[in-house]
Amino acid sequence: MNTLNKERFEGIVGRSLLFRLGVVLVNTLKEFNLIFYQNPKLDIEGKIVCIINSNNNHESLKFLNSPEVVYLKPTVLGVKIKNVNIFRFKSKFFFSLKFIACLPYILLNKFNRRDLTLLHKAYGLTALFTSLLKKQKPLQVVFTNDHTPDARSFILACKIAGVKTIYIQHGSVSKYFPPLKFDLSLLESQYSKDIYLSNKDSNSRIELIGVPKLDIEIAKIRDRSLINKVGLAINQNDDLKEVEKLVTALIQNDYEVILRKHPADRRNINLLFKIQDGNKMNVYEFIHTVDFLVASDSSIHVEANSLKCRSVYYQLHDNNNKYDYYSFVKNGFIKEVKNEDMLINLLKGFNYSSFNFNSSKLAYYNEALINNYYGKSSLLAQKFIYESISH
Repeated sequence: MNTLNKERFEGIVGRSLLFRLGVVLVNTLKEFNLIFYQNPKLDIEGKIVCIINSNNNHESLKFLNSPEVVYLKPTVLGVKIKNVNIFRFKSKFFFSLKFIACLPYILLNKFNRRDLTLLHKAYGLTALFTSLLKKQKPLQVVFTNDHTPDARSFILACKIAGVKTIYIQHGSVSKYFPPLKFDLSLLESQYSKDIYLSNKDSNSRIELIGVPKLDIEIAKIRDRSLINKVGLAINQNDDLKEVEKLVTALIQNDYEVILRKHPADRRNINLLFKIQDGNKMNVYEFIHTVDFLVASDSSIHVEANSLKCRSVYYQLHDNNNKYDYYSFVKNGFIKEVKNEDMLINLLKGFNYSSFNFNSSKLAYYNEALINNYYGKSSLLAQKFIYESISH
């Protein structure tokens, strides 16, 4: 939690204990209505089930699409996702009643008071998902998120039900991520493997596969020479005042700016200058469109450099616990600029024709860059998944 700014932190756990208690009560009332909800017919018996909780998850696992694969969002109050089966836990209300009854005991712990809404959201999910798995037992359950409370609940349920689990990494990871607890983990790079194995509690077979979701984008890579369009990618932790200063400097130096917010960033950005909205295109169209990328702590750096668009680290926040969160600068994956002047000088002096996108420092974050499966990571992932079924 110490890597989040105050606004982002409060957006996750709530502003105060009174507010959190209110959220628990309101959500419990909403759960009551689910008792009368009719789930669509679901068939996961003997299938490969991909757990989806966001569009980003779905994009990361689209390459698995086949008749024996089911994309499933097990949830309580979550919203629907296009082309993903939704299964709502109708009995969650009764677990919530028990949770509320135990509140006097739960609230004795200060961390429970802080994380109250997260605890309530996850309470009962392991038992409910275990029940579903015992009624219809899939061959495997595939995860692409390993650190949210509901994902951890579903992972535990699979262990209880005796269902094999597979993890496919969908973004950069850090030392703050939980240990690997999967039968098979398909990771993007040696960096990811080093991070997870630094946690002694990790227990999983690990294979390195690169970044499967980028395979179809590799054919769209274009040669870049002059830098005219600068992409600026920001997220909820970035300071909008710093963003505005940076945009101003770029425009004053005759660069066209395309700004893209993280999809979860709901803040309104009112800039002095009219710039192109990078959120009107998907993230890969954004990368293919720009000539250079500027961002702080985001896995978009890996995606951009894997698609031969160079990027630079620019700290757009003052949270030093978040600084170089993925060790991009520390490991020499990208350079850092500390102010607008340094950035302008780098842009003016950068030469695409002499830059090596297949160096070992870049491949440290995408194994496919130095292997013969660049553009074939999805095929490699499928190979490991189907081989694991027969073992």
